[in-house]
Amino acid sequence: MNKITFTIILLVFAGYVIFQGIKRFQLGSMNTALQKKDSDMLERLADMGISRKLLGNYVCDLYKLRGYYVAKETEKFEKTLLHMINTQYKGSADKKSFLENYFHTFLLKENRKYADWLLEAIRKTDDETFIHYNELSYGVMLDKRSDLIDVMEEDINSKKYYGFALGAILVMIAKQYSYLQGRENELVYYQSAKACFDPRAVYMPLVEKKLKELEA
Repeated sequence: MNKITFTIILLVFAGYVIFQGIKRFQLGSMNTALQKKDSDMLERLADMGISRKLLGNYVCDLYKLRGYYVAKETEKFEKTLLHMINTQYKGSADKKSFLENYFHTFLLKENRKYADWLLEAIRKTDDETFIHYNELSYGVMLDKRSDLIDVMEEDINSKKYYGFALGAILVMIAKQYSYLQGRENELVYYQSAKACFDPRAVYMPLVEKKLKELEA
């Protein structure tokens, strides 16, 4: 390896290390502001040009949304939520994940207003499988429907759903059995749901709470 090639490799590596260091610093600063519920600081950090370039618009907007939520700044939260719903980000998977996660967050909180906003956006994705399970989840959580068990069991058997979506469907079946006072079936479906979720999934606190109650 000649000197020029070695120097180029060294410069590229140094540039990468510096890039990652700045990125970690920006993320660390934003996480600190989030933990302190300092939405003003978080907003300034998220809107910095360097943050937008290093982390991307989606991540920066998501931090702002979380900051306004934990600080209970309703007006700013709603404005940012609508902005994110209406924005086409580079990564379509990011947008879909955002819609799914926040939709189910507000189903759990029985916040029909925000759930309606998110469901409208979900319907615009034109992903019929995605739309289908979210519409049924809305019916179970907000309209307290208990007549969708057979339909949702067919969805499970179709093998179209996996991961979070499958776990959510299992939770919805468990919820319907709770409405119908079917404790044994409720327990079985919550046990199955737990196996589908990441430990940080929005439904995990509910699932763990219900399992403790039903197994007692």
